Amino acid sequence: MKSRGLMIIVAALTAFSAPPALAHDWYPAACCSQRDCRHLEEADGETVLEIPGGWQLWDGRIVPRGTAKLSPDRLFHLCELPDRRIICFFAPPGAS
Repeated sequence: MKSRGLMIIVAALTAFSAPPALAHDWYPAACCSQRDCRHLEEADGETVLEIPGGWQLWDGRIVPRGTAKLSPDRLFHLCELPDRRIICFFAPPGAS
């Protein structure tokens, strides 16, 4: 009986400790611990324009080139807090 209870506890802990976004498990913990990052979708109006010295987001925010990180999947990603402060921005190699 003890081992059955232990198995249930282990199963529950395993289920609740799985990362929420396995497709993007490469996000560094310093950028948001898998919770505040997303791929930017041009279809949703989330366009990124290259400007001198960085990128301009669809809402006018500017990301300086020196703060961007390299995107391993060749897509733009944004990690931000609920108040829209940017934590991390990922740009593909040679992004424009």
